[in-house]
Amino acid sequence: MRHVPQNTVELPRRMKHLAVDARGYPVIATVERSPQKVDFGSINERRKLALATFDWCAVCGLPFADELRWQTVFQEGPLPTAVSGEAPVHEVCALYAAQVCPYLFSPHSRLGDEFRKGAVRDAVVRFVGFESTSAVTAHESELQPGVHTLHFEHQGHADEFSYRSPDEIRERFADALAREQDLPVSDAEGVLIRLFNRLDDGDEGDVVTGAALIAGAAFAKEVFKVQGMKAFAGKEYPTVAALMLKGSAQEILEFSRGSQDEAFGAVGPWVLERAGGFPVPLQAWRARGESMVPRSASPRPEGPGRSVAKNAACPCGSGRKARRCHPAGIPAS
Repeated sequence: MRHVPQNTVELPRRMKHLAVDARGYPVIATVERSPQKVDFGSINERRKLALATFDWCAVCGLPFADELRWQTVFQEGPLPTAVSGEAPVHEVCALYAAQVCPYLFSPHSRLGDEFRKGAVRDAVVRFVGFESTSAVTAHESELQPGVHTLHFEHQGHADEFSYRSPDEIRERFADALAREQDLPVSDAEGVLIRLFNRLDDGDEGDVVTGAALIAGAAFAKEVFKVQGMKAFAGKEYPTVAALMLKGSAQEILEFSRGSQDEAFGAVGPWVLERAGGFPVPLQAWRARGESMVPRSASPRPEGPGRSVAKNAACPCGSGRKARRCHPAGIPAS
């Protein structure tokens, strides 16, 4: 059985906005990337946090809307719930990946990362479609003690497919392509999606991770212990998250309009347009924040993250850009 080149498999419409690597492969939403290198074998936990916050597919980086969340599973039989260390995907994206990803394609493929080197794909790959992602929580990795990763819990086993060879799912893929619909994306969410899926984010880390934190992910339990989140810990993201949680619509919009950070400028309108209908994990994090933030704690943030030039060094002396280091300003001494 030979691996099918990616350019012989039709690209779903929702993946056509993705950047491609030097070989022409679409750069899926969950992996490490830069203009120089894309590491398809490395899942980025900071990016997973953004996927969970905004309810986006781990392949195309677009919203699920009312579509099922698909996940590879290793158990047999009905699954009322399932937990995975990988973020869910759309059905059509899963079917595309099954034909293009070498590991999903062949039962003889092996993983090559440091911690799972040599692991062979199961003879039969099973994908299950769930009705909802019910929770996203941080857990210590079994493969890397002391390292925390995000786990996605899904509920409502609604559909599934399995295969030994991709030939067995080509008809299903053709049907999924025929049924594919454009996904609803507002102007504010469109900005976040564009920033999230680009290859070059100016060497500042993942620009949408900060937006996810101030939308409410900053209130997730042990979120700053998650791999790659150290750069965000101890800063002022929870302060801005408090504004997004308890500030008035006017205060939220004033903050976003005054921000020199494009992602921060978009997340305020997104929070307001999604009020009352947040993704379930984000809703749970914001509910936790309600008990952490005093009722009066919604002043309009001030400070270097808002008042200095876009790329100026933060006055705290960290060497990072002010809008990334102290987005809510430096606390008074």
